[in-house]
Amino acid sequence: MMEKIFNNTNPVIQSRNYFVDEKDSEYVLEIPVSGFSKNDISVDVEGNFLVITGEDNESYWTDDFTKKFKLPNEADADSVKAKIEDGVLKVSIGKKKESMPKKIKIA
Repeated sequence: MMEKIFNNTNPVIQSRNYFVDEKDSEYVLEIPVSGFSKNDISVDVEGNFLVITGEDNESYWTDDFTKKFKLPNEADADSVKAKIEDGVLKVSIGKKKESMPKKIKIA
C-alpha cells in the first residue's frame, strides 16, 4: 500500500502508524517499530518512493510490514538517513537545496 503523506498541505501529519513533520530543510518520518531490531528493518529508496520493510523471523509477537511512501519532488533521495531510538524508526529526508526557503537581501 502506498502512503501519500508528503502531498498534504499540513506540515505535520500523524496517524496511528506514522508521524511526519516537514521542516525547512527536511522531512522527518517516525514509525513505531517496537519488537524489531535494526537488523529486522530495511529502508530503501526505489525511484521516487521510500520503502520501509520490517521482518522479524524469530518472533510471532510482531507482524511483518511494508510501507511505501511517494517522495515529493523537493526530496533529496541521496540524503535519506535512518536510525532506531526507543522503539521508533526515525527517517530524515533532506530537501533539495533549490527547493529550500531563501532569504533575499533588499538592496
